[in-house]
Amino acid sequence: MDDQVYKCPLCGSVLARDHWVKITGQWEAEQKHTEETRKKLEKFKKEKLLLEKKHQSDLRRAAKAAEVIGIEKGVKKEKGERERMAKMIAKQAKDQAAAQKKIQELEKQLKQGFTPQTAGFDYEKEVARMLSENFPDDEIKPTGKLGDNIQTVRHKGQEAGSILYECKKTSKYDNSFVLEAKRHQETAGCNYAVVVTHAIKSGKSKFFIDGEVIVIDPLGLLDLAFLLRSAIVEMHLLKLTKEEINEKSKEILRYMQTGIFKNRMALAMQKSEDAYYLLIEEMRGHKKLWQQRYEIYSTIHANVQMVRLEIGKIITGNPKLLEDLKQLPQPSI
Repeated sequence: MDDQVYKCPLCGSVLARDHWVKITGQWEAEQKHTEETRKKLEKFKKEKLLLEKKHQSDLRRAAKAAEVIGIEKGVKKEKGERERMAKMIAKQAKDQAAAQKKIQELEKQLKQGFTPQTAGFDYEKEVARMLSENFPDDEIKPTGKLGDNIQTVRHKGQEAGSILYECKKTSKYDNSFVLEAKRHQETAGCNYAVVVTHAIKSGKSKFFIDGEVIVIDPLGLLDLAFLLRSAIVEMHLLKLTKEEINEKSKEILRYMQTGIFKNRMALAMQKSEDAYYLLIEEMRGHKKLWQQRYEIYSTIHANVQMVRLEIGKIITGNPKLLEDLKQLPQPSI
């Protein structure tokens, strides 16, 4: 007979042995399951903690790596920016040096009494080039004599007349210039003779007439060529006789000796020089002087047009030609 007392492990009550065995076995199994669950939970918590630690460690490593990469990229970018700035500054310095050199050259030319049109002016070739570019329908050719060019004026393929240009590259004026030009004019049979030189005769301006020979500075050459050519074409269209052409040509030369014409030509040449001085100022300060240039060129254009119309009145006697005066278009700035 078993006298042992069996108590419930849960409530402490006395149980029969069979019932106690049954309850105890279940309880132990439950306890075992609970213990296993607790161990799994602790293991999971440890694994989770390890994962969190690893994650934080990975984040720190990633941040550090990103920082290193960012620094490297920043260094490369900064280096590239420095190189770009260095190149830009070097180019600016080069441009400034070139501009300063050009300014010094221009100022040197001014001190020597030259302008872009006269400094290094190869008179024969430059006169021929300027005339060819501006009057493509005409024939421009040397006469075979040093310094001479003849402009054969053509209108619709027909020869209307000619102008002889005697080119003198010298700073000292000589009276022989006019005599030589007159002789060459008579030999070639030209309507007009022009001496092109920047040398100034004592007591004269940059434009004057001596013995029916026109003497002019290169600054006024194209304006004069335009006026003489226009007169030749207009006389050709009127079908004047040779005697009438000679008389009209002399009358035009007399008009060119008047104060009105001289003043207008002098103003045109002076304005060309003014434009040159403005060029220097523009290079120094990089300022936009387009409007001032327009006003200068407009004045030149207006003066030349007025002279042309005055000559037209002499040739045709028609005062209505004054209505044909055209203004330069206003530029868009």
